[in-house]
Amino acid sequence: MNSSSKHDKSPSAMPEFYMPAMWPLDLQCAIVDWVGAWFWRRRMRRLLVQDVQGQIRLGSARGVVEQGAAEPLRLIAQRRARWLRP
Repeated sequence: MNSSSKHDKSPSAMPEFYMPAMWPLDLQCAIVDWVGAWFWRRRMRRLLVQDVQGQIRLGSARGVVEQGAAEPLRLIAQRRARWLRP
C-alpha cells in the first residue's frame, strides 16, 4: 500500500498540514453548514416576499419555496452536510 492511498480525500479528513492551534475541522464544517442553511432559508423567505409584492411570480414552485422558508435550520444544515460531504 503506497502512502497516497492511505490518505482519505474527504473534506473532514486530517489535512496534510495541521497545526495544533487550528480549529477542529468538524466544528468548522458545522459552522459553514449552519451559515449556509441560514442564507438559503433567508433566500426562500425573500422569494416569498417578492411574490407577494408582485415583483416575481413563483407559480407552481410556491409550495416548495414556502416549505423551504418554514423548514428548521437544523434540517437544512443536515441536508447541506450530506450534500457537500457524502
